[in-house]
Amino acid sequence: MPELPEVETIIRELKSVLIGKKFASLNVKVDSIFLPSAKDVTAKIKNLKILDIQRRGKFIVLVLDKKMRLVIHLRMTGRLLWNMSDGREKFICGVFSFTDGTSLIYSDVRKFGKIWLYNEKDYEQATGIKRLGIEPFDSRFSLEYFLDLFADKKGILKNTLLRQDIIAGIGNIYADEVCFKSRLNPKSRLEKLKKADYIKLYLAIISCLEEGINHNGTSVSDFVGTRGTLGKHQHYLQVYGRKGDPCYVCKNPIKKTVVAGRGTFYCENCQKL
Repeated sequence: MPELPEVETIIRELKSVLIGKKFASLNVKVDSIFLPSAKDVTAKIKNLKILDIQRRGKFIVLVLDKKMRLVIHLRMTGRLLWNMSDGREKFICGVFSFTDGTSLIYSDVRKFGKIWLYNEKDYEQATGIKRLGIEPFDSRFSLEYFLDLFADKKGILKNTLLRQDIIAGIGNIYADEVCFKSRLNPKSRLEKLKKADYIKLYLAIISCLEEGINHNGTSVSDFVGTRGTLGKHQHYLQVYGRKGDPCYVCKNPIKKTVVAGRGTFYCENCQKL
């Protein structure tokens, strides 16, 4: 699933081409993707103008005129392709056309993604955005805020990093990378961590997400940018996907286990429990 850096990459690419454009039509090929209904989105999208594009967690939010919001969540295998196809025509779920003749394709192999069209007062509740926690790059997300946020938390470290209602945007790949960078075992109990551990964790969250954005995201399965290009961050991953490979720090083999129901990569020497 695309995480914060991948979604941020998509938004930055779309901002360069979509701001100011008007929707001409929507050609729906898979009804279940569109909410509240394919018929409703198709009817209401026409002639709406794109004013801005924002990210909230892993959600893409197109701010439209007439106080409307088009919200997209790519889930596992969704792709947004600007004015092009990726050769997977049979997986195209919908095509947005604009009044200038350009188009934006939504393609999704597993068809788990969702696209909502709601007004500005209802969209956060309808999409689940209302339940999201703080953004890692929010100006309020200081070290002091972070320490207060985790002051009374209990449980497993990685499970907590994956909770979107606490910090929005971190998924499986970046959770593993954050744990490694902070030298904390993903199975660590929060209540046993010291203040120094939390400081390392905070800095690792910011650093790992920034690196992912700077490398245009991680392409290890389905993620591509809006022009079909791969991200580059997979070449910089320290532990994720590297089972059996030597740790870049201590040379011990990277291990794989399961935490929070997800495949989890770590170095048992550098990240002692």
